[in-house]
Amino acid sequence: PDHAESRRFAVVGSGPAGMYAALALTKTFDGSVVDVFDRYPTPFGLVRFGVAPDHAETKLVTNKFHETLTTRDDIRFYGNVQLGRDVSVGELYDGYHGVILAYGSSGDRTLDVPGEAELEGVMSAREFVAWFNGDPEHGPESATHNAVVRALTSTPKPHVAVIGVGNVAIDCARILLRDKSELAKTDICEHALDVLRRHPVEKVSVIGRRGVAQASFSPKELREVLGLPDVRVVIDDEEFGLAPEDEADLAASRPRRRAYDVLLKAHQSLKTNASKVLNFRFKTSPLEFGGDSNGNLRSMKLGRNELVGAAGARKAISSGETETVDTAMALRSVGYRAEPIVVSVNDESTSQIVLPFDERERVVPNEYGAVLTSPDKSTAKQIPGLYVTGWLKRGPTGIIGTNLTCAEETVAKMASDFARLPPPEPTSSGVDAALAKRAVRVITARDWAKLDAHERALGESRGKPRVKLTSIAEMLTIV
Repeated sequence: PDHAESRRFAVVGSGPAGMYAALALTKTFDGSVVDVFDRYPTPFGLVRFGVAPDHAETKLVTNKFHETLTTRDDIRFYGNVQLGRDVSVGELYDGYHGVILAYGSSGDRTLDVPGEAELEGVMSAREFVAWFNGDPEHGPESATHNAVVRALTSTPKPHVAVIGVGNVAIDCARILLRDKSELAKTDICEHALDVLRRHPVEKVSVIGRRGVAQASFSPKELREVLGLPDVRVVIDDEEFGLAPEDEADLAASRPRRRAYDVLLKAHQSLKTNASKVLNFRFKTSPLEFGGDSNGNLRSMKLGRNELVGAAGARKAISSGETETVDTAMALRSVGYRAEPIVVSVNDESTSQIVLPFDERERVVPNEYGAVLTSPDKSTAKQIPGLYVTGWLKRGPTGIIGTNLTCAEETVAKMASDFARLPPPEPTSSGVDAALAKRAVRVITARDWAKLDAHERALGESRGKPRVKLTSIAEMLTIV
């Protein structure tokens, strides 16, 4: 370990990427202190707002993170502090020996088809998941909430389409179709459960532009949704007809082969008396969303695709065949996408650093996590002391654990940089004074422990692990 005593580090983002970075920093730099910033009063990012409520075991990683924040003196939490709004990158840069940005992807990739942007009822799976998971931006007063309610009340039997064939798509389908008394035992938000109870969805379609052999569901997630009681799985026979290239795609990936087998088994075992339907449609792309005169989604025009190209690089091209399907709500699940920081704060830093952003790759340009001045590696220089990890570094891929190796790589790069060229002493003593001057109400780990206990106590009275608070104003009154 590096024995440069009392080095101070800032980590922005307290999801797995940021928490693993904080742990790696204290392990690598003896005697160092790490301040972990998050825009919300609650830590843990997408483990709190992204992992489905009925996947409690996936959230167990937060036990370690919670203990880290609430019992250690060398890792401190700065909640309710947003980069760009309350503090600038330059101010952090001036106040610490090193800064690691780990705030992930706050936006979505789009389909770019007519009707998508303007019709209410077309939204991203990320927003829908954030809505039932208690993200304050998507709470009961939000546009997302109103859009879901309007979509599900627009017709007696709303059909919901989920566009995309990854695990987030499966999460959305499962939450819509799962028995609501089962969901009531999870930490799903009350406002969401109430809507889903009152306006039950009986038909969900999962739509993928390529074939069943190219889908990226994990077999475990598939088995779970296919095993829901009272849900009939509908897949056309022709979806299982494979070209030699598709056979090769399945042979190249064991999880993919297992997912294919799981789907085939579900297709063959017909549940006859189920009241709900889950329809998988492969080789299909939404071409256009149709709405009514009030701007609400009513239908979706689908195009049938053919697959061309070699194994491992199959492409979907239009066959020219189309059909229109009544649809009340469409959730696009075609990937997250990082966004550049919006800066509204008056930057009082000496360094005046502007964070570079690679618009094409949607990441902060970097080498092994060290931030570069531009995406062009041939001319770019490293910005000393500034690093990145997680989805902001590598794009929105991988599982929670992927962020552990990613953070360790970034911190190892930082350690080798510092061994070669020790960082200068910070020109300011952190950002406490700037935050106080701006009247930012910083939420500490002790405050979070209070919020956590409050949520758990509310949950206990209702037979749930916790009842998540969705209003930041309410959170601030409790602490």
